[in-house]
Amino acid sequence: MRIVKFLSIALVAVGLTYLFWRPLWHGGGLVGGDIYTYYFPQKTFYAEELRAGRISLWNPLVGHGYPVVAESQTGVFYPPNLLLYRVLDVNTAYNASQLGHYVLAVLFTWLLGRRMGLSGLSSLLTTIVFVYGWCAPRICLEWAILGGVFLPFTLWCAESFLQTAKRRYPAALATGLGLHLLAGHYNLAFIEVLTVLAYAALRVTFARDRLAESLSGRGGRGMPAVLFAIVIGFGLAAPQLLPTWQLKQRSQRADVGARHDPGYGHIPPWYLSQVVMPWRWYAPDVDTDKMLNQKKNWSIASLTNKVEAHLYFGLVPLALAVGGLLWRAVSGAGTPRVFQIWVILGLAATVYTTGWLLPVTRHLPGFSFFMGPGRYGIVTTLAVGLLAGYTLDRLFARKSGGVTPAGKIVIAAVIALTTFDLWVVRIHWNRTVQGEPNWYADLIPDPPINHRPESIVRQILNEYPSPVRMQGSFQNMPTLTGFAMTPTYLGLGPAEYYDPELTIPKATHDPPTAEEAAAQVEWMRWAGVTHILSERPLNESIWPVIPVWSGHDKLLHRAWALREPLSLYELENPGERVRLEEAAREDRAEVIEYGPERIVAEVDSTTGGEVVLTDLDYPGWDVTVDDQEAESFRADGMFRGVSAPPGEHTIVWEYRPKSVYWGVGIAAAALLTGMLLLRMSRRKTGQHATKAGEEA
Repeated sequence: MRIVKFLSIALVAVGLTYLFWRPLWHGGGLVGGDIYTYYFPQKTFYAEELRAGRISLWNPLVGHGYPVVAESQTGVFYPPNLLLYRVLDVNTAYNASQLGHYVLAVLFTWLLGRRMGLSGLSSLLTTIVFVYGWCAPRICLEWAILGGVFLPFTLWCAESFLQTAKRRYPAALATGLGLHLLAGHYNLAFIEVLTVLAYAALRVTFARDRLAESLSGRGGRGMPAVLFAIVIGFGLAAPQLLPTWQLKQRSQRADVGARHDPGYGHIPPWYLSQVVMPWRWYAPDVDTDKMLNQKKNWSIASLTNKVEAHLYFGLVPLALAVGGLLWRAVSGAGTPRVFQIWVILGLAATVYTTGWLLPVTRHLPGFSFFMGPGRYGIVTTLAVGLLAGYTLDRLFARKSGGVTPAGKIVIAAVIALTTFDLWVVRIHWNRTVQGEPNWYADLIPDPPINHRPESIVRQILNEYPSPVRMQGSFQNMPTLTGFAMTPTYLGLGPAEYYDPELTIPKATHDPPTAEEAAAQVEWMRWAGVTHILSERPLNESIWPVIPVWSGHDKLLHRAWALREPLSLYELENPGERVRLEEAAREDRAEVIEYGPERIVAEVDSTTGGEVVLTDLDYPGWDVTVDDQEAESFRADGMFRGVSAPPGEHTIVWEYRPKSVYWGVGIAAAALLTGMLLLRMSRRKTGQHATKAGEEA
C-alpha cells in the first residue's frame, strides 16, 4: 500500500511539472535571468568536455579563465550532471535536470510531511506550497530547485532518525548534504545546515514527543549523530569545497565591501505585504524592481530584485497556517511542540530575510560570505506549508484517526485552489512589465541554444588558427560560440577580474572619445584580445579595427534579445595569447596547442627573456621549459610568466590543482569513516538485541 501511495505521489509530481513547465517537456526551453549569461555558457563548455571524455577543471573561455570546480555552479562532480550532460544535448540535459529535481522535491517534501504525522493529502498541500511557492518563481536560478530539493530531504532524514534511531538515516543525511554541496550552490546548503541543526536541537530538548526510546532518556541525545552526519557530508563534498575555499580567499568575496554586499537580495519589510496582497505586486503593470530599490521605508540600503525578494505561499495556506495557530490558542487546544518548532524557525527566517540582522551577522563566518537574505524565505515557506497541513488535519480529524471523507474532499479542493493560485503567480511572472519584456524567465518552444551550430560568429571565428578572445558587453553569453570573452560575469570570481587597475578602462562618454577608445584598445592588446563584438558599429576613424561581419546571429540575437545587427571586428595588431617581453623583430612566440588544462607554446628568441601567457595566473598551473620544471611567476599583475633562455624552446603549462586532489582524498577518508562507524553501530545494535533476547 505504501508503494502504491508513493507511486501515486510520483505521478502527481510529474503532472505538476507538466502543468507548470509544459514547454520543457516538448523540447522548449527557458530564456531570461542568468540562464544564457551564466548557466548555459558553463554547461555548454562542461558538456563538450564530457563528450570528449574529459572532466576539465579549468574553463578558459570566460575572461582569462577560471577554476571551474572552485567557482562551483557548474556542479562538475554532481552525479546527475555527469550523466545528463554526457548523454544529452545541453538544452535537454538542463530541462531534464530541472524537471527531475522538481519531481524529487515533491517526493521528499511529501515524505517529510508524512514523517511529521500529516495525512497524505495534507502532505501534498505542504509539498505544493513549498515547491511551487518558493522554487518555481526562481526558475531562472538553477540552484533554487537543485538546492531546494535537499532541504526537505535532510529534514526528513533527521526527523526519521530521531523517531526511529535507525542509523541509515544519518547516513542518508550525510549523503544528501554531500550531494547538495557537489551540486555547487552553497547558500541554500548553508541555510539547510542551519535549519537541520536548529530543528534537531529543538526536537531533542524542547519537543521530545515521539522520539525513539533510545534517544528519549537524556536531553540532547541524538544530536551527536546528526552533527557527525553533517561533518561526513562536508567531507564527502571536499573535492568541491576545498577548491572553493581557495578561490574564496582570492575572490571578490574575500572581504565585505562594494564588490560584495551580503545585503543584496533582501526582502524590504514593507514588501512582506506580498503574502496577503499578491495582486498589488505581481500585476503586469507594476515595475516591482524599481519600487524595491526606491522605496526604503524600514529597509536596509542594499539593492534587491523581485526574484530574490519573492515570498508567497498561496492565500489559503497562509490563512490556514495563521488561522490554525490562533484557533488552537483561543480554544486551548494548543499546537504540538514539534509544530511550534516550525513557528519559531519560520518567524526567525522571516526576520532574517529583511536584512535587519546583517549588522551582526555580516561579521560571522558563512553569513558574511553569502548574499541574498531573502533566500531564508525557503524556511518560512516550508513552515507555512507544514502548519497549513496540520490545521487541515485537525479540522477534519476522525476520532479513530485519519481524516474524514468530507475532509479529504475539502483538502483536495484546497490543493486544487492553491495549485491554481501559484500557477497564476507563475504566469504573471512571465508577462511584460509596462510594455517591456520580463527577462527573468520565459518559457519558449524554440530556445536559442538549439541554434548554436548556426551561429555565424561561431563559424567565422572557427576559421582563425590562433586562440581568439573577444571583448564586448554581453557578460559570458558569447562564450556559447566556443571562444573566449571578456569581461566576466561570475558569482565567485578571481579578484583580478574586479580590480580597476587590471580591468579595461571605463569610458565616461557614449560613444567613447578618441582618447578613451585608444586607452581601451591599448588594454585589449595587453590582455590578449583579438576581436571586438559590438552592439553597434564602431567609428573606424578612432578604432583601429578591421570589419569582419555585421548582421543577425541566430544564436546570439535570440539569447540576448537583440533587434539591431551585431558587428564583429578584428583588432589591427591584435593582442597575443603568448608574447615575448622586449622581443626583437626576428623573435617568435606562438601557441601550437591550446586546451582547457594544457597549453603548449613555442618560442624562438635571440636574447631570451620573459614569456607571458595572457591567461589568468592561478594556483595549480605548472610550467615546463623543454620538459624541465620551470619557475612560474605572475606577470603584469594577473598573467602567467616564465623565463626562457635564448634559442628555440617548447613551453608547456598544465593545470594540476592540489586542492581538488586533496579533496578527493578527504572524501575517500570521510566515506570510509562513515561506512566503518555505520558498520560498528549495526554490530553494537545487534549485540544489544541478542543480549535482550537472552535476558528475556
